[in-house]
Amino acid sequence: MKIIPLNKAKYGMIIAMDIRDTTGRVILKKGTEINESIIYLLKKAGIFNIPVNSVKVVSDLKKETEKHGVISKENLDLNYNKVKDLFKNLEKDGHIDIDAVIDIASSIKDDLENNYSDKLFVPLKKLKDFDEYLYSHSLNVMIISSLLAIENKIIGDELLNISISSLLHDIGKTKVPIEIMNAPRPLTGEEMNIMRNHVLYGKELALENNIKEKNIIGGIYEHHERYDGKGYLEGKKGPYITKFGRIIAIADVYDALTSTRSYKGPWTPYKTISFILTNVEKQFDGTFAQGLINAFGIYPSGTRVQLSNGQFGTVIASNRSNKIRPLIKIDHGDVVDLSEEKSLRITKVLDYIYIE
Repeated sequence: MKIIPLNKAKYGMIIAMDIRDTTGRVILKKGTEINESIIYLLKKAGIFNIPVNSVKVVSDLKKETEKHGVISKENLDLNYNKVKDLFKNLEKDGHIDIDAVIDIASSIKDDLENNYSDKLFVPLKKLKDFDEYLYSHSLNVMIISSLLAIENKIIGDELLNISISSLLHDIGKTKVPIEIMNAPRPLTGEEMNIMRNHVLYGKELALENNIKEKNIIGGIYEHHERYDGKGYLEGKKGPYITKFGRIIAIADVYDALTSTRSYKGPWTPYKTISFILTNVEKQFDGTFAQGLINAFGIYPSGTRVQLSNGQFGTVIASNRSNKIRPLIKIDHGDVVDLSEEKSLRITKVLDYIYIE
């Protein structure tokens, strides 16, 4: 059992002991499962810290999402470990194992091409250990960038190249001191310059390791350029930024905003996609940003919603042919495909549960 703030309560947590109001009356019994209506009841009663036991529903949601997974859980975990080894060796001696890079990129590319369908769940690797963020972030950005590429009819060798470029997009951060990388505070001007130069360090590392393909280098060097020309390091604008740079910029921001960092908590995917769409033609290329919606949907997997019949549920897969009508696992009920159940619609976005 642990005591948590009410604003940290999630669907599926279990009340660990009877909860009483100020008069001593039991308003919630031990064993009650938390959902959004229970949270509302507690707020109304003026109770803001509650005793809970662990989440029990996420495993059920995982089983449902895996039916639509574009990458298997086993392959995600396997490639995460390969990415970790790749970067640890790079950090040690500055050597990029090109064979390992191609192996990882090919494995993810093949899974995406083989499993890409109309009903889609995109698993990403999210870690709480800040020291390992670079590894999970690199894997996630490769997955997202490759999806955006597929959505824009990029196939074959070019798809493999963007998988490679996005996997290596942050290799320059191996040259940035760890105390700057994980600083739990705003960076100083000097520290910010060092951090921004990671794109230059990355380009130099790639060239030193005989990676010379123009687009791969472009993705590494230009993923912090902005569509309106206000990015860095060169202030390139619009189509003057390489295609890979424009794609990886979107994937990089999506994963960064939805991740826990030393200096911030995670945004929900729903909020993150809204932010990216709001900044189309400012920070991002709208053509590639549309691919993000196609892959994740308007309501990404894990989004807690309420339906027009009053039921609560969790989105388990996007529906690429109808972005506003995803697949939803009803709480303690069946999976409903809103593209087939025309009488139902989402009326409210409530919360988010991370499903790996």
